[in-house]
Amino acid sequence: SELNEHRKVDAWNLAHRPGVAVDVRLDSGEVRETKTTSEAYVMCGQAVIFLLGVRGCYSLDCVAAREGN
Repeated sequence: SELNEHRKVDAWNLAHRPGVAVDVRLDSGEVRETKTTSEAYVMCGQAVIFLLGVRGCYSLDCVAAREGN
C-alpha cells in the first residue's frame, strides 16, 4: 500500500543521508555500486530514489546501502 511505501521512505531517510554508497539491482539484473543523489520519496505510490550514474529514479526495493554506511 502507499502507506507502506511512505514508511519505507521514512525509515530510509532516517538511516541514510544523500550520498550514501549503495548497490542497485538494475532492470537487466546487473548489480552496480553507486551513491544516492537524493533523499527517498514516494512518486506515483512507489518509494524511489535518485542514484549517481543511473538515469531516472529507481525503486527503493532495488537499492541496498553498502556495509559500513
